[in-house]
Amino acid sequence: MTSAFVALLLLPGSPFIPQNSSELKTIDDVSAFMQTYYLHPQPNRIAEVIEVLNPSGFVQRPTNESVVIGFFSEVFAANPNRVPQWQDRIAKQDDRTKALLERALSVSKAGGLLNGTGHSPQRNDGWWAAFFASGNSKFVENIIDQLPYFDEREDEVLFFAGATAKWSLASNARTDPLVRSTIEKAKARANARQQELINEVLNEDPDRIKEELKEIVQRQREAGKWR
Repeated sequence: MTSAFVALLLLPGSPFIPQNSSELKTIDDVSAFMQTYYLHPQPNRIAEVIEVLNPSGFVQRPTNESVVIGFFSEVFAANPNRVPQWQDRIAKQDDRTKALLERALSVSKAGGLLNGTGHSPQRNDGWWAAFFASGNSKFVENIIDQLPYFDEREDEVLFFAGATAKWSLASNARTDPLVRSTIEKAKARANARQQELINEVLNEDPDRIKEELKEIVQRQREAGKWR
């Protein structure tokens, strides 16, 4: 099982809990700042975020690697004039933080995560972070496109891509109007099965969806297909 999906199953509720915080000290503080950024861009605080990524423990979580890359790649792209001063800060960070932020800068220079390909929970995490940094609904559309993989029962990673998409879309549709409207628009052009999945995203309790995912994983393990 992928680490991102393990984290998903352990979380008690929505992966994104929008809130404002005047201080950035803890993992929750950093998460809240990132998850509401596109609503209230504060590029003047990015240097502060860079400084606390390691002390807060945010970069120590393996599942946050894609989040850091996705978020900062969009922030860097939106603020090219500030990048040199941020690079000075980045150069002073620990090796792990520095490596992730340098990767984000490379992704930004290459056109961002929208130029990438593939299907995985980690890619979904990166798209969410990029969306919350930019407000670009194309990232949400990419996650919606992963929903058909929810029906996958052979390829474990593909199932996880669809499963994490379904749960995270359901959770964020309840807290972010732009996410919900993007999902509703996607329904109009979807095929019959995709419309069913989108209806479940829009109408089912995210906690119930998470329980459903656990049940599928358990059945697959009992059948000897996934470990």
